[in-house]
Amino acid sequence: MTMNIARRLGACSAALALFAAASASSATAQDLTIASSLPPAHLWVAAHKKPFIEALEAKSNGDISFTAFYAGELTGLGRELDALQNGVVDIVDPLVAPYHEGAFPLSEITQLPTYETDAVMVTRAFQNLLDSDTEIAPGKTFYDYEVGDKGLKAWGIGATAAYSISTTGKELKAPADFEGVPMRAGSALQTIVLDKLGSTPVTMPASQAYEALSRGTIDGIVLAVVDWKSYSMEQLLKYTIEGVSIGQWESYLAMTPQTWERFSPEQQAMIDETARQVSLDAAAQWEEGMDAVRDAALEAGATFVSVTDLDPAMQEHIAKAAQDTWVEWIEKLEGEGHPAKAAAKLYAELIVAEGGVLPDGIGEYLGM
Repeated sequence: MTMNIARRLGACSAALALFAAASASSATAQDLTIASSLPPAHLWVAAHKKPFIEALEAKSNGDISFTAFYAGELTGLGRELDALQNGVVDIVDPLVAPYHEGAFPLSEITQLPTYETDAVMVTRAFQNLLDSDTEIAPGKTFYDYEVGDKGLKAWGIGATAAYSISTTGKELKAPADFEGVPMRAGSALQTIVLDKLGSTPVTMPASQAYEALSRGTIDGIVLAVVDWKSYSMEQLLKYTIEGVSIGQWESYLAMTPQTWERFSPEQQAMIDETARQVSLDAAAQWEEGMDAVRDAALEAGATFVSVTDLDPAMQEHIAKAAQDTWVEWIEKLEGEGHPAKAAAKLYAELIVAEGGVLPDGIGEYLGM
């Protein structure tokens, strides 16, 4: 009798062990909803979201899998944060911070005008900004202020190529040529740039700009040339000033801490490593895609003019607008209680370390 009980207890223990192992395996496996407000053709989706999904599914041997949604199927521009916080989605890629009015006041920082920067340089500088332990406010790093306080775990997703000034045909050769020209801005910071140049900013998502340009509601746009393909603008835009970056957009791959804690430490390390590498790869694709789009536009009759080939008065006008944009953005946000100057100084130091050039006078203004 005692032997039978022992055998039964042994069998039960073995069964429990098998059940526990199976449960642990099941708990490790993750099927996650990952959504974007942008279409599959957009480089933030094609070069970041899709490779991120594919890399993690392969690295995890299927323990992490995704159900992907695109083009606002689950969440639209400016609603990604709500979708995460309300549990509608597990991950958003990208969370386009500038469209969340007031929620991410400092995340436009990569849109500050610079010279001689590319997407990879800005991507490294932005991730270093997120990783920095320098406090920009008492007890707050940039990451704490912009990401952690929103209840998020996030990474940069890879900066766009430099944003340029383009028109449907109007040539911008002298400062007066900007006066009153209605031009699309995609963010508050771009609105400042256009206002300083003398044009009339019209804020709208890039997805609405094609119709506005076609109808003549606006005559120009601030947008990365490589991004024209996403919005079918290669045949539409005819005049572009190159050589000065009207900022380079960054955004976030984001999830809640609750989602992050569902992963094992090994999986967390895998996600972190993958997110960082895919962002750099995506940035490289933004740069690599430039020539093809530019060539298509040239064949359609477009003209590209380097800022260094413009009249000296025009070069000075653009440089002054770039400088004034830094100052106005910083002082506006400081007036609203945000540590914009400390954040801008840290970002400026990081972008200079990458080889970028600040507008004249900005280093002195920031006390660098």
